[in-house]
Amino acid sequence: MDRILQDINRVVGVTGSFVCDGEGMVLARALPSVFDGATLSTVARIAAQTIAGLETARRRKVTDLDLVYGDGRLVVKNLGNGCLCILCVRNINVPLLNLTANLAARKLSERIKRSPGSRGAEMVAMPVEALPVEERPVEELAPLVLSLEGEVRRAISLAQERKAILRALGSVAVMLHCPSAAYITVPFAIRELNFATYGRQRPQISEILESLGYEPHRRFNALQGHKRLRFSHPEKEILVHVFVDAFEMCHKLNFANRLHLDGVTIPLADLLLSKLQVVEMNEEELREIYALVYDHELGDQVDPERIDTAFIVNLCSDDWGWYKTVTTNIEKATALAEDLLGEQERMVFLARIGRLKQMIEGSPKSLRWQLRARIGESTRWYEMPEEL
Repeated sequence: MDRILQDINRVVGVTGSFVCDGEGMVLARALPSVFDGATLSTVARIAAQTIAGLETARRRKVTDLDLVYGDGRLVVKNLGNGCLCILCVRNINVPLLNLTANLAARKLSERIKRSPGSRGAEMVAMPVEALPVEERPVEELAPLVLSLEGEVRRAISLAQERKAILRALGSVAVMLHCPSAAYITVPFAIRELNFATYGRQRPQISEILESLGYEPHRRFNALQGHKRLRFSHPEKEILVHVFVDAFEMCHKLNFANRLHLDGVTIPLADLLLSKLQVVEMNEEELREIYALVYDHELGDQVDPERIDTAFIVNLCSDDWGWYKTVTTNIEKATALAEDLLGEQERMVFLARIGRLKQMIEGSPKSLRWQLRARIGESTRWYEMPEEL
């Protein structure tokens, strides 16, 4: 456990961390000496009791507590059979912390279960229906996955009949493209679909979605329709986003003359970039990167089942912002592969992603890229994405 806690403490902004069981007994600690045992035991007991009380009141599992005070912050991860408590600075990068802490929490939970005499091992498991959807077994989520995939195919098929271009992106697109996604990615629970289209076809796409029972968000579409449309299905409770001409989040990914390259989703290179462009990447996006790279060899635009490396390399060689975010996320994915992938998947992923990074680094850079590189990180190179 000590090694796991040390990994958490390496995250910038973390002061220290400790683990306790379901009774509040401290099992391991990696904290400055100023924290005495009596104080630590009190905090551990309160954290465990608070989580137990909230679960009883809400009748469902509580995953995290985030307590902000003065200049500090205490993040508590529920291990099911205990707690992981992380003391950090108030303004810590929470998504970055979660990327490490969530992995650590899984390992620690298993360690507690295997610990001789651990009270955590005696805890009664919550019934499946009481668990948050993201924690239920994959087989429990199959109907949702299949229903969303079916919705995507219905919409795209109708668009093809009417000579319009509509392509899927997001988590459902990864599921459609990747056989391994079912066991590599985080099972998604949100009833949400994302599509891409061209601006000239907005009226057609709106008619198609409305004919399928989706109601337009008229005010949003009137204000934002030049770049994104929003619809929802009142009966199926599905929210739909249609990105027009480009996918704009932390960076802008243009779809110009590319949506025809795949019959169902945006091209594989674009789908991979839509994940690699996330500056504050979470575990869901990380695992989808693993699935995309593991299931598809590197190649060119000619083969739709290979990742078009030329497109990715050209984008990163012309735009320093894209280069910075993509290469940083490749390094993160490489560093965490051992924790999230089996040996076979890890070997394939590391070989392919390593080759892609070499190609990006070795390609000639544009004058625009070189001028922006001189400024470096002193000026933000990405946008803060708005809520979808």
